[in-house]
Amino acid sequence: MSSESKPIFREYIIGHKPGQELDRFPVEIIDKRIHDFHFILAFAADDYVEDPTTKKRQGKGNFSRDWNTEIFNAESVRRLKQDYPNVKVAISFGGHGSQFPFNPLNREVWIDNAKKSLSYILLEDFKGPLGSLIDGIDVYYDYIESSEDDFAYSIGKVIDHLKTLLNGFVVSLAPSHSVLSHYERLYKANTHRVRWVNYQYYYQPVPTTPEFVNLHKTLIDIFGSKNLLAGYSTDPNERSKIPLEVFIEGSIQLISSGLLPGLFISDAQSSANSDPHSTLRRRHRNSSLHLTDCLHSSLFL
Repeated sequence: MSSESKPIFREYIIGHKPGQELDRFPVEIIDKRIHDFHFILAFAADDYVEDPTTKKRQGKGNFSRDWNTEIFNAESVRRLKQDYPNVKVAISFGGHGSQFPFNPLNREVWIDNAKKSLSYILLEDFKGPLGSLIDGIDVYYDYIESSEDDFAYSIGKVIDHLKTLLNGFVVSLAPSHSVLSHYERLYKANTHRVRWVNYQYYYQPVPTTPEFVNLHKTLIDIFGSKNLLAGYSTDPNERSKIPLEVFIEGSIQLISSGLLPGLFISDAQSSANSDPHSTLRRRHRNSSLHLTDCLHSSLFL
């Protein structure tokens, strides 16, 4: 990675993980060499009803904060950003798993409610002296019941509203292989609005470094090399699909080739419980691979 590059590292903080609650932002992993260091609060979750016929959950578009609001709130974000100028905070809306599908009860009503409820979280729940304390929004659905067109249209309307409402607001998407076509449609319709794509490699088998590198290059054809970030999960239930050694080696290759601007981790709680004795901690660290240094710090607190 050249000295002119401005690397990014992002880490999800996922609410309500039993036995793994954080009592503060994990500031120990913040690396001042990283130009953009993001914490992503997850999730702003929809309000659902059950379809009496299909038994599927349908969203109303009324989002609320599904994390510990006594710890992760406007005051804690304000202090964090005051103490660490290179840190930004985003909010991820949607959810992880089939309990949080994208499946609007009524498309136009969902869009209207989503605009209002997410705007309230950003401008009221995280109100600062100069506007919102939140720097961006992340779209995270790994179960989508709607068509590609409906998904792209609905989310696109919400993104457009928030970008208009908040100057300099950063938008990211979090696709995975099972819903890739939906996110591809969304991205192509909003390339001028979307800054980062957090691809969740850990939801599909990627057993070797060449397969990881080739998959990333294939995804670059869709999302572009300047937007696409590679992600690793420290959750024991998810990390078996791609070995950590494969992820580290593949990331080093891609970073060195200028094809990977940054990394992200899911999630902070699981990272704090990762094995501290892994031989990867003792791996030689090239000073030009600042992102890999940061990755190690996050995995092995």
